[in-house]
This record gives sequence, C-alpha cells and structure tokens, in this order.
Amino acid sequence: MGAILIILILVFSAIGIPIAYSLGISSLITILHEGLPLTVIPQKLLGGMDSFPLLAIPFFILSGDLMNGGGLNKRIIRVANAFLGNLPGSLPIITIVASAFFAAISGSAVATVAAIGGITIPAMIKQGYPDHYAAGVASSASIVGPIIPPSITLIVYGASLQLSISELFLASAVPGIMLSLSFIAVAIYQAKKHNYPKEGKVSIKEKIDAVKDGFWALLMPVVILGGIFSGYFTPTEAAVVAVVYSFIIGLFVYKGFTIKDIPRLLSESAVSTATIMLILATSKILAWVITVINLPVLVADAILGITDSAFLIMLLINVILLIVGCLMEANAAIIILIPILVPIVTKLGMSPVTFGVLMTVNLCLGLLTPPVGICLLLGSQIAESKFEKAVISMLPFFAIGLVILMLTTYVPALTLWLPGLM
Repeated sequence: MGAILIILILVFSAIGIPIAYSLGISSLITILHEGLPLTVIPQKLLGGMDSFPLLAIPFFILSGDLMNGGGLNKRIIRVANAFLGNLPGSLPIITIVASAFFAAISGSAVATVAAIGGITIPAMIKQGYPDHYAAGVASSASIVGPIIPPSITLIVYGASLQLSISELFLASAVPGIMLSLSFIAVAIYQAKKHNYPKEGKVSIKEKIDAVKDGFWALLMPVVILGGIFSGYFTPTEAAVVAVVYSFIIGLFVYKGFTIKDIPRLLSESAVSTATIMLILATSKILAWVITVINLPVLVADAILGITDSAFLIMLLINVILLIVGCLMEANAAIIILIPILVPIVTKLGMSPVTFGVLMTVNLCLGLLTPPVGICLLLGSQIAESKFEKAVISMLPFFAIGLVILMLTTYVPALTLWLPGLM
C-alpha cells in the first residue's frame, strides 16, 4: 500500500491538483482502504497546525510583506550597490547580497525572489544582462532564504521533532553564508568571462548617504537574529518583534505604506500563511498514515539492504531528497519524510540538527529544478524569459549548491560547530 500511496501523490500533483489536496486525498484513500478510523483526520488536521513554534510562520511572512511594502528592501539594495557596484557583475552580486539580507527577515525563498528579484531582474536586463541570466541569478540567490536563519522550513522541522529552533538556526548559519559567498564567486567569474557590465565606483559621500538612508533596514536582521542567538527572545517572539519593527519603520520612518495599505498587506500575508498551514495540516495526516502502514520500516530495510556503507546510504538519501524537492513543496516533504528518514540517519550516527540543515539545503535546491522549480519559474516570469534558458543559467549556481550539500552531509562540524560554541 505504501507504493500505491506514493504513486497517488505523484499522479495527483502531476495533473495539477494543489499539493495540500493531493496529500489529503491520498491519505483519505489509504485510510479507507486500510479500514482506519476517520476520526483521526480532524485530529491530525488540527495537530498539524497547533504548535507554538509554528506561530512564527505567519509573523515572519507578514514582516516580509511589511518590509517589502515599506521600502526596506530597496534601501538594502541601495546600500549593497554603494559598496559592491565597482565589482565585475555588480548587479548579480547586489542581488545575492540583498537576497541574503531579506532572507534574514522573511525566511522564504519565494518571498525573496519576488521582493528582491522584482527590483533587480528588470535592472539587470536594462543594463544589458541576458533576461535568462537575470532570472537564473535572482532565483538561485532566493534559495538562501530558507537556509539563512530565520527559516520557515527549519521551524517546521524543529517543531515536528521538538528540537531547539535556535540551535537549528545556528546550525544553518555557516552553510547559508558559504552558499551566498560561493554564489558571489560564480557571479564574478561569469561577469569576467562574458564581460558583463558593472555599476561603477560610488563616492564616499554617496556611500555614507546610502548607509544613513538604509540604517534602519540594515539594523533589522541584527535585532532579530541578535535577539534569538543571545537568548533574549524565542524565534516565535522574534517573529513578532520583526512585525512590529517593520511596521514602525515602514510606516513612520520610510513611509513606504499608509494605514490604508494595511488591510491589503494583511490579506496577502494571510493567503500565504493559509497555503502553508493547509499543507502542514494535510501532510500531518499523511505522516500518520505512513507510520501506521509501517512504511518507514520498509523503506529503512530497503535502503539498509542495498549497502551497509554510511557514505553510500547518505548519498542515496540525498538523491531521494533531491528528487522529492523537484516534485513537492519543501514543508510538506519535511513532515512526510521525517518519520521515514530520521530513524535511518540517527542509526548512522548523524545528529538530527545536522540532518535538518541537510534536508533544508537539499529541498531548497528543488525550488530551482523542473518540473516544479517554483522560484526559477517566478524569476522567469519576472524576467519574461524562457524557462528552459533560465534553467541553463541556473545550473552553475545549482552545482555550487550541490557542493555545499555534500559538505553539509559529510562534514558535521559545518553545522555543529556554531551551536556548540554558543
């Protein structure tokens, strides 16, 4: 029945049924087939959303929308341009740096490519960059969003296993920074190779003016992450602080929106939140069904029966996650795969904290790859570029992402050093 369940999910998703409904319908069919009690459905639906750490999700989404509406993202881009504009391929680099800063607030890849890519992609095209390259850079930069803390994906993972969210955030910081720096190196190399333009030098006065104008926007990640890592507030409380901060700065300091805009911003955030929470609710049912039909044990036996090499088993798990990331929304995939894969990796001696970062990096790469590739698809739409060409432009960044993934998998210190230090 486990194979049929997986096939049902893939078929429903392939024919265009939203992932939340695909998970729910597949679970219902399995429950009816196995004669399981239907009363479990409302219990698991509520249980999938009834978690204090998950409260951080709507608040981080709202803070990202307020940040975007308040003009904080534009000021981050201006500061990045002031200090990086003289580098080869300056606009792609600015896009990567600004995406990392924005990611430190929103925790969402899709929000990052919309907020930052929506500004820098047209600017790159206007400056002479190929539209598909602009889409590839901005989309690749956006996947740092769920890796650099705070991360909605890590919040879901930590809440599911009752792990410390702050520890997961610390564990993801080094891989996230490494990914951003590697992307910058790729952008510089490509700029020199293809002779892409650069913005030019900026005077000291203009740099000072940019920093003054963007001071409150730059301070926001410091306040949020500093508060989390110093222990002054939990990630959920930090999300509330982020909302209050972005509201005050956006409304009263930068005046990017007015009171009349608040209902629209709240509505946009509510839709995004509802989408994620519905996925989490239905995936919780599926996770229960998977456990009841003993699928985790069957999969574990199958994987461990192939080889007893920890190196090869982890490689196989990465391949599985890459395939799942191409087909399924990351938060749903985490809820579903936790009961299947976590027992295997812990048996191999891997920390659940490290595996959480590994899953996040892996599934984020899926945001770039067909057939779903939602971030690359959105970037292509903004650039009005052919998706196929954008895929080609994305591949060098994807390859770097695979390198970081392998380092995360086989070098535990990469994720455990900073939490241990703190």
